[in-house]
Amino acid sequence: MANAFFEYSVSIRKEKTFRILVYPNITYSKNLEQDSFVQVLKQQILLLNEIRDDLWFHIILPKNVMSLDIHNVSQHYIPIPTYPPLMRVHFNTTVMLEEITNDYDFDLVMSHLPEHTHQLKNILYNKTNHRPKFFGYCHWWDFQSVSTWEGSFNQSILGLLEYDRCYINTQFQKNLVLFEMEGTFNANRIDRVDEILEVQYLGVNKEDIITDDNRGSSKTIVFNHRPADYKHFDEFIAITDELYKQRQDFKVWVPLLDKKNREYVIVDSFGDEKQPYYNMLKTCRVGFSPKQTYGGWSIATTDGLMNGVPYIVFNALYYNELQSSADVFDTDKELLALLNKYLDDDDYRNTKSDEAVRHIKDNLIYKDEIQNMSDYMDDLRDELPKVNKEDGRIEDIIGWIKKSVDGITKKEIINKLGWGKSRPFTPYRTKLLENENIFDCIGREPTYYWDENGK
Repeated sequence: MANAFFEYSVSIRKEKTFRILVYPNITYSKNLEQDSFVQVLKQQILLLNEIRDDLWFHIILPKNVMSLDIHNVSQHYIPIPTYPPLMRVHFNTTVMLEEITNDYDFDLVMSHLPEHTHQLKNILYNKTNHRPKFFGYCHWWDFQSVSTWEGSFNQSILGLLEYDRCYINTQFQKNLVLFEMEGTFNANRIDRVDEILEVQYLGVNKEDIITDDNRGSSKTIVFNHRPADYKHFDEFIAITDELYKQRQDFKVWVPLLDKKNREYVIVDSFGDEKQPYYNMLKTCRVGFSPKQTYGGWSIATTDGLMNGVPYIVFNALYYNELQSSADVFDTDKELLALLNKYLDDDDYRNTKSDEAVRHIKDNLIYKDEIQNMSDYMDDLRDELPKVNKEDGRIEDIIGWIKKSVDGITKKEIINKLGWGKSRPFTPYRTKLLENENIFDCIGREPTYYWDENGK
């Protein structure tokens, strides 16, 4: 796979390039590398690049993100408010139009922020010649029971109704969306959102799963979630305090805790370094996954499972989806009994460790989910509008492409056509790329060229 732009006189990458505009949902602007949108998107792009080599991404961002400096990614920078509630209602039309110019082509829009879908579609369809299909992914919803600010849930739903499909973390979250809609939306709209939302589990990379049995663990309980109220951290510490009254032969590792708050607590942290963190996980006896108000996918839990750490989890659908055979608790008494069992019974713990690794291998390989998403993207592209063969302009464009020695850019085609900014070009692009002799060179700006031999 090439990593640079191409000199036409030397080499041409023959592709029917698939161009995708990505719209962000930035919730952790103080460290973009740790923002959940950035982390998920990076993983999606890298896995899509393993599956296929015809993609080019244009990503809207507040500033350069090093982990997204990928060979088939263009980053476009716009000012984005840092406070999430403000970010969800702020859309700068003028700035966006400067970044999504007619010099580019966008076949699909992958939006991670449903609240802005109407505005984004409005300017694309009315002020540019782009007519893409919309799909996306949403990892945060302003549920009344969760949000600590005046939320934008209804606006999210209105935007969601403009999608063809939106991926969501868990079935539990999807159920919450449909339930919360009942206060405002009618049955037809709820049924439509039910069709649009598609559960996509944030699995793991196959190569990250341990290959040897996890044995010889120390008596360490790991809480590798954020030590926050919404993760019920204080309730967990109250339980381990009770356990410490019974026995003092264990430690509790909380890697995201700023400083030690108990004699038995370890706060070793490895920053952004994954391997030392994984190595420490492998030494833990058992992990703990708390009750969640939000019910999202627990990457902290899958981090442990793929390293052979069995988890005790709160009895809820969002953990049952993750591993249905995990030990569950409903009460503090049940949790204490399970913690004691794991600390005392090595054989039982190791059996559950083997079970966790098998489950991850069989059910939670993220690349399998991304393969399904890749197939769906192809389905969406097949639905793009295209002109019929009797349209005289398509024959003109084909003639220009055929005559060009080094290819002809989309900008040059539009200038030759003399079209204004809002004249749809997408139907012509779709028709052009159906021609077995016409290709769009991989690169930031679309360049069409003719190859007599086809592909």
